[in-house]
Amino acid sequence: VDCDTRHNTTPRTMSRKFLNTPEHVVDEMLDGVCLSTPDIARIANQNVLVYAPRDTSHVSIISGGGSGHEPAMAGYLGAGMLTAAVCGNVYASPSVEAVLSAIRATTGPPGAVLVVMNYTGDRLNFGLAAERAKLEGYEVEMVIVNDDCAMAAEDVGIAGRRGLAGTLFVHKVAGAAAAAGKSLREVVDEAKACADALGTMGVALQACTLPGAKGVAREIPVGRMELGLGIHGEPGASTADVKSCDEIVGTLLERIFERNEVLSKLQAGAKVGVMVNSLGATPLMELYVASRAAFAWLVGVKNMCVSHSYVGTFMSAIDMNGFSITIVSLDDETRVERLEAACSCSAWPKNAKTTRSELLVVEGPKVDAAAKTVSRPSGSTPTSAEGIAAEKAIKRIATELMAIEDELTKYDTAVGDGDCGTTIRMGAEALLKDVETYPVDNAAELARAIGETIRQSMGGTSGALYDIFFTAAAEKLSKMAKGKAPDAEVVCVAFVTGVHAMMRYGGARGGDRTMLDALVPASTMASVSAMSRKSSAEIAAEAAKAAKAGAMDTKHMSARAGRSSYINPEVLKETPDPGAVAAAAWIQAIADSFS
Repeated sequence: VDCDTRHNTTPRTMSRKFLNTPEHVVDEMLDGVCLSTPDIARIANQNVLVYAPRDTSHVSIISGGGSGHEPAMAGYLGAGMLTAAVCGNVYASPSVEAVLSAIRATTGPPGAVLVVMNYTGDRLNFGLAAERAKLEGYEVEMVIVNDDCAMAAEDVGIAGRRGLAGTLFVHKVAGAAAAAGKSLREVVDEAKACADALGTMGVALQACTLPGAKGVAREIPVGRMELGLGIHGEPGASTADVKSCDEIVGTLLERIFERNEVLSKLQAGAKVGVMVNSLGATPLMELYVASRAAFAWLVGVKNMCVSHSYVGTFMSAIDMNGFSITIVSLDDETRVERLEAACSCSAWPKNAKTTRSELLVVEGPKVDAAAKTVSRPSGSTPTSAEGIAAEKAIKRIATELMAIEDELTKYDTAVGDGDCGTTIRMGAEALLKDVETYPVDNAAELARAIGETIRQSMGGTSGALYDIFFTAAAEKLSKMAKGKAPDAEVVCVAFVTGVHAMMRYGGARGGDRTMLDALVPASTMASVSAMSRKSSAEIAAEAAKAAKAGAMDTKHMSARAGRSSYINPEVLKETPDPGAVAAAAWIQAIADSFS
């Protein structure tokens, strides 16, 4: 490959894409594939990639279509799958000459199978290339894949159902059959049988952005989703309100089984394979949630055996935020053998056969009875003034923290990873749920119980630090209060102890732009006020004032700890640290509970 800089002109203003110029994206992408993938070569002057160590004594398997569906089709080149991948421009059918060049470069006496997704342009261009190749003496057959289940049979026009991600199963079956030395007729028969036993349906929340476009192809309103859409940015067959992932997957699977003739006839106990495929922007986290839902539906509703599972990005629509589900019938043992046969391509999973899964229960170390958290009997009420005040304060804290979730999220999105609001809200909800079980009449046990709630409900750094805070405070209270109601000075000592434990294990200090910039001044002011023999209400009020001032001061600090330490200092200006804002909020809630 001649890696010159002929296309590296000054990029014009365009959409958020890492490109040189939109016009050359396919050409440059194919160069990159050749350079990065072993045993892949490019036909000169054509957007065609071939598996270089091709064996012309076996049937060639050729496929292709418009670009923008990566890793399809180039990612499936290799022994045991595709022999050639013909790539058109973005979402455009490849030319007849490109297809013909692939046939000429890879086809020996056994012939070639063209696996074509059912789109008019692809059908016409691959079909014409096949006819021209036959005139040149090549044995060529074409297999059309139309696995889309977006529309009922009576609504499908003369164009027929579209080809979608199920095409990849046909690639694999045909490629493995060819590698096993099967004849052209045998390969075609297996490929067609597989294509008939496939059903696919997709869903999306956001359309794709074409290279060079200023924005998405079209807006899908927030809270709505498109069902039954293709892989070229065209609208879905229907729109609906966004539902839970379990419900969405159930809807897709219902329609697949209703609208595919072979799948609709499967009985309980049948074996199937399932593919959960990202359409470009849907992350693995969400794909696995969808996969879980698919397993639950197939086993729970259909009583079927999911013998093979494929999760990932197999056929995308550039950067569409959506996914598709494909079901393939696997009661045919030969088909199963083909799917499990080895192949050398880069994008096909090496092993998709499922095994019996179970949850492992691992016993932790036995907890000493003295270390267990004490809880009060269900339905009982606090028996001391301190207990009543503590329960009131906890409820006030939880309510206030839930109320500022959006504010914390806004700040953390600007200076961190955006999860602070959610993390704090989850902890607050858990506090509100558990408060009536807390031993509020015993300060040490109360601190320990709060720490346990936080440990189980809050993730991330904040959760760990607050767990440390309350655990250390509980230890100090148990030694100083000895089961009695602690005075304000003892509570302040426990507060300071908790803050120091945070600093010791977390590594941050006041001035580092963290929650400590609210907690350190608050604990200092509380201690000073307690030594001045002020009332609990006055101590809390002054601590809250110091905490708020400290939190606001973080707007002008450089971050030396936490995720903000990786952020450009200019971004941090005028945005307070969200952890410090949250700390100031719960201290203020304590002060407000005295009124």
